[in-house]
Amino acid sequence: MAESVNGRILVAEDNKVLGDVLRFNLERSGFHVTLARTGDAAAKLLAGESYDLMFTDIEMPGMNGVDLCRYLRFELGNSDLPVAICSARGLEVDEQEMRTKYGVAEIIFKPFSMRELVALASRLLNSSAATDKQPLDASTAE
Repeated sequence: MAESVNGRILVAEDNKVLGDVLRFNLERSGFHVTLARTGDAAAKLLAGESYDLMFTDIEMPGMNGVDLCRYLRFELGNSDLPVAICSARGLEVDEQEMRTKYGVAEIIFKPFSMRELVALASRLLNSSAATDKQPLDASTAE
């Protein structure tokens, strides 16, 4: 049996069904999950709470996933929180920009399996070494 990480995960997902499925599967695997239905709600949570990992949809009304990453990194100055982007946009996502400009650890494309998502959460939370993270390039901040 795998050791429970019990990390605090923020999930920003506007699709109600997918958000609930993500929360259920992550909680069933031992994580503490907070679900935000909008990027704006996630930003408020990030400003007041501490999390160990964030999963965010890239397309949400109001503050989208890119804006949320920009807010996290440059408004809040948080360069340590691992972020995984969930996207249905496939080739439309500039993966290199998301990694270098916003320090995104992983980009996963929908549809994905919940087993893969839980394994990714465990890997990102267990990875305390900064070697997997590329440095942020603050000179490219907008």
